[in-house]
Amino acid sequence: MKTRGILVSVALVALVACLISACIDSTAPSQSSESETPGTGITWYSYDEGMEIAGVQNKPVMIDVYTDWCTYCKELDRVVYTDSTVINLADQFVCIKINADKRRDLAARYNPTGGVPTVVFLRSDGTETYRTGYKGGADAFVQDMMVALNNA
Repeated sequence: MKTRGILVSVALVALVACLISACIDSTAPSQSSESETPGTGITWYSYDEGMEIAGVQNKPVMIDVYTDWCTYCKELDRVVYTDSTVINLADQFVCIKINADKRRDLAARYNPTGGVPTVVFLRSDGTETYRTGYKGGADAFVQDMMVALNNA
């Protein structure tokens, strides 16, 4: 009877280990978007690559801190980031996406309160100049981008 209990315990531990390993994402934290042509979509970079590009090009940075489960994060992608004015203004930034659930270190740095979406604007040296969130549409976001550019 004792052996059966041990076998059940081992099986449960193995099951939990399998479930945990299935939840771990071994892919890169973020990838560049499929759209690489200026004016046809926003090119998103991983944090390290984007910050390196910003430093070399002395270009301001726009960091989108999001999660996969956030409704308003999806609205930013669906409504705001597809707007032609936003796309054109985004060419003036190095754009970085950070999944707060996968890159908790960066999320804690750029979004310590945890609310998503949060969009943080930086100078090329990493100094924060402005931050915003989802305000309901592209027009408000364009205004935020203009403020960020003026502060860069």
